[in-house]
Amino acid sequence: MPDRYMPGYTPPIVSFMTRRSAETHAAFFLPHLRPGLKLLDCGCGPGTITRGLAARVAPGEVVGVDLETSQLELAQQDSANPPNLRFIQAGVYQLPFPDAYFDAAFSHALFEHIAEPVRAAREIHRVLKPGGIVGLCSPVWDTFVFRPHDPEVIAAAKLFRRIQEALGGDTSIGIKLAGILREAGFPLIISSTPRYEYMNDLSVMGSFLIDRLERAPKQDDVFARGWIDPASLDRMLQTLRKWQMQTDGLCGIGWWSAVAQT
Repeated sequence: MPDRYMPGYTPPIVSFMTRRSAETHAAFFLPHLRPGLKLLDCGCGPGTITRGLAARVAPGEVVGVDLETSQLELAQQDSANPPNLRFIQAGVYQLPFPDAYFDAAFSHALFEHIAEPVRAAREIHRVLKPGGIVGLCSPVWDTFVFRPHDPEVIAAAKLFRRIQEALGGDTSIGIKLAGILREAGFPLIISSTPRYEYMNDLSVMGSFLIDRLERAPKQDDVFARGWIDPASLDRMLQTLRKWQMQTDGLCGIGWWSAVAQT
């Protein structure tokens, strides 16, 4: 099954991704970095995390790779890019670098979208030097909490998960990352740790879910597959629009990270 980035790249989704930084979403990996390292960021998206990684290893070379042209254009055009950072189009299954090229590799929110995670981890292993280090991070959707609790919001999250998994993704892959790295040939698992991400602004997650589920009938045949009917989807979207406007709410999700060495 060909991989497809299930959320897509519409403005609400891109806005969601550009909120991320190395300090907020790569904190587990930063202690393993030092100036001069050559680093690869797989699935870099708009590059907001990548720039923080580049600052940490400067003057070492940093390369961000992504398959999506629109994301690479956003990343490349940012005036905040340091001189040691570049972005190129590539997929994680076939990285355009020689063996043992990088000292470190990083990937955030990619492995939950790909159908062959062990294959991807093996390719990352290939481009790392002996003693090289990798850091992966992915969510565990089983840990999602919403306040105020609403059955329609829970149903929306479940539908989102169902679509992603039908496309070959794994919405709970975070807890499996260490095992994937072991199977890919990394002999030393340095850490495997959870963190919880909270969002008090419900519009962030609300707009994310609304945008994706509005596209679900055409993109994913959710009606033909019997996953939901038009009236139920319309009711779900109306509930999400009201829910996201509440100012005293909270949503949170657990992320799991794994760090390993070649």
